[in-house]
Amino acid sequence: MKFVHDTKLFRVVDNHIDGQRLQKDIDLLGECALQWQMKFNVEKCKVVHYGKGNRPTGTKYSMYGQPITEVSSERDLGVMLSRDLKVSIHAVS
Repeated sequence: MKFVHDTKLFRVVDNHIDGQRLQKDIDLLGECALQWQMKFNVEKCKVVHYGKGNRPTGTKYSMYGQPITEVSSERDLGVMLSRDLKVSIHAVS
């Protein structure tokens, strides 16, 4: 089976309705991948709420019926991106 790699999906989510719209985007992306005989590895998919003062809306996201893990930071192309967008996560003690 072929897998989709390095795909990013984002949307400003200020309320529950925005969260539902993002879930719909995730569903459409998953369907498109399946149409191309590919699939996302949901275990490797992550949700990060970026930005100062950004509060999660309580929406739990999923793909192919599997929950997507929410994390406070994620490595992308060798760079750690944290929820608050601070670079202190890169500092070595």
